[in-house]
Amino acid sequence: MVSLPRAVPERPLLLGAVGLTMAFFYLPILTIVYLSVASSAQPSIPIEGVTLQWYEEVLTDRRFVRALANSVGIATVSAILGTTLGLLAARTIVRSSLPRLYRASLALVIALPLFIPTVVLSLGIGLTAGYAGLGFGYGPIILGHLLWVLPFSTFLLTARYARLDDRLEDAGRDLGAEGVELFRSVTYPLLRPAFIASLLFCFALSLNEFLITFFLAGSSVTTMPLEIFGKVRVGATSFLNAASVLVLLFSGVIAIGASTYEWPR
Repeated sequence: MVSLPRAVPERPLLLGAVGLTMAFFYLPILTIVYLSVASSAQPSIPIEGVTLQWYEEVLTDRRFVRALANSVGIATVSAILGTTLGLLAARTIVRSSLPRLYRASLALVIALPLFIPTVVLSLGIGLTAGYAGLGFGYGPIILGHLLWVLPFSTFLLTARYARLDDRLEDAGRDLGAEGVELFRSVTYPLLRPAFIASLLFCFALSLNEFLITFFLAGSSVTTMPLEIFGKVRVGATSFLNAASVLVLLFSGVIAIGASTYEWPR
């Protein structure tokens, strides 16, 4: 009697792969969290004592708080503008009467920043802003962040727009809704999950963007990523660990909220 080879159980392999992936992504984060409560200014593993003084220093550091406020303001404007333009672009790509080639070309143009190295994109925006007389500061930063978040917003909303039933808008028109009223009463409620997710994703992307901001901020504007980079250069290790944990928590809450928002049934 010939015995067949036993199949390798898939569940342990799957769990092992998931465990390794989780360790690869989250072990560095756990290390930062662990070192952020060390009593030493230059901590090592294992830490010698536990303290929350570095979190207190971060929250009372005026320069860091001001940089964080700047980042939140820039991210808010970028998220609103990016989602608004993304909505218009998504409607054009999915519902426009333009020829298919034109709509595909629009989608390609919007997607280009995803394929261009960020350093090249930042340099190009900086040179263009200089020649246009905009210089450095909030305007060029928001423009740069807008180019970065627009593809994410557009294609997130495009995916949702493609799932909408055209007959629902037709029914709204038959009932007398047109223009803004049609969008407010029919289209927006169906798009709301994707719309909110787009706002949150764009906010998180803009909040943590470093390279574009580095090229366009000049000396008059500082943001949270730039401030953290400055702390790295001077070796403020424990302060940096605590600041990184707070930023991770803030960004993580936003990202989780965006990724877990349920579609309407």
